[in-house]
Amino acid sequence: MAVGGVGRGGGKGRAGGVKGASGAAGAAGASFGGKVDKAESLVGPSGLVGSSNVQGPQAADPIAAQALAIARRLKNGGFKSKEEATKALVSEVLQEKLHMKSDALTGRIAGALQDDPRLNQVLERLWSKAE
Repeated sequence: MAVGGVGRGGGKGRAGGVKGASGAAGAAGASFGGKVDKAESLVGPSGLVGSSNVQGPQAADPIAAQALAIARRLKNGGFKSKEEATKALVSEVLQEKLHMKSDALTGRIAGALQDDPRLNQVLERLWSKAE
């Protein structure tokens, strides 16, 4: 009987024991990676599982649903301007995520969103998604 586990798969003059990526840990990692790859084929770029019977833009969370509702109201004349719709959207986000209501904070955030060209472009895309 060998001392130190030399005869237990050490190979090439190494002593036995914990192996690198080629050992049992590497095999377990490879099987886990395979499971991830199989599941990944079901998931689309948005992270949602794809379906063939999806119709139109569907909201994944309550804020997205509220944003689409605000966009529809804007298109139907429910708001006087896009600025007013932006304030309503910011107010919904503050209420849903932070459980707070502040007209001053809502106004400052809405103003910052409209002043930033990149974020303003995102808002314009949101407002154009109204059905």
